[in-house]
Amino acid sequence: MARFSNRWIKPYFKFSKKDRNGILILSILISTIFLANIIIDYFPIKDNYNHTKLEKALAEWEELHSKDLNKSQYLFSFNPNTISVDSLDALLLPEFVKRNLVNYRNAGGQIKSVSDFKKIYGMNDSIFSMIEDYVDIIQEFQSKQINEESGNKGDNNEKKGIENSLETSLKLNVELNSADSIDLVKLYGIGPVFASRIIKYRNLLGGFYTKEQLLEVYNFPEETYMNILKNITVDVSKIKKIRLNFAEYSELLRHPYLTNKQVQSIINYRTGNGMYKSIEDLIYMNLIDSATYIKVSPYLNCR
Repeated sequence: MARFSNRWIKPYFKFSKKDRNGILILSILISTIFLANIIIDYFPIKDNYNHTKLEKALAEWEELHSKDLNKSQYLFSFNPNTISVDSLDALLLPEFVKRNLVNYRNAGGQIKSVSDFKKIYGMNDSIFSMIEDYVDIIQEFQSKQINEESGNKGDNNEKKGIENSLETSLKLNVELNSADSIDLVKLYGIGPVFASRIIKYRNLLGGFYTKEQLLEVYNFPEETYMNILKNITVDVSKIKKIRLNFAEYSELLRHPYLTNKQVQSIINYRTGNGMYKSIEDLIYMNLIDSATYIKVSPYLNCR
């Protein structure tokens, strides 16, 4: 004890009173901090803020965000005068344009030509150029005129501009990827309206690779397809392919088989990983589903 006193206590009194007070205060502060670090974990921290509303708001936002991500919107042929609200919701078109279209129809307005659709409030040149080829109002206004001229009011199918007997049409052989409207209307059951739709859809696709794709044309009757099946051929060498490594967003989006989400995935992967080595990369990297790949692969290459 005497040794401890001589070594630690007596030297303390050799300092001035001011220095001793400073050392004492510093020692107390160090001890206090040390003890606080030990016992602070034993005291619960009270939170007076209620997080329930915040958590609820976050949950609602996540649910809404999830719905937006899962909602698949794409371009498809539509009649702006008759398309349902549910179908309109799936159409890749700005929400304010859709809303204005519905309001215009509710007010009694009708769109009588493709160019009239451009007059919808909020429609601009860039939006219109993307969806112009998908606007289909021929059936409502042009088919009425055809019905009146043909005099056959009981037939709900499209009326032929040039009437041909089934016997005459059986002798025809029309190649779908090179035929013009004059060639198409020679087929039994095909008039100018469906001829126009076939050519429009062929241009969107880049060409037909199977006869069955005619059934994808807007409102094309299966009965008509069966009647002309033996009179049509498909030359796949005439298909216009999309260069997967160089195609821009708008070019890919215009293809009927690709959705907006799939196009975004294709572009993002190419941007982050470089050029595709083969079109099979789309399925290997889960950028599109297998059903879409089977349909769209004939229109793609990696050159």
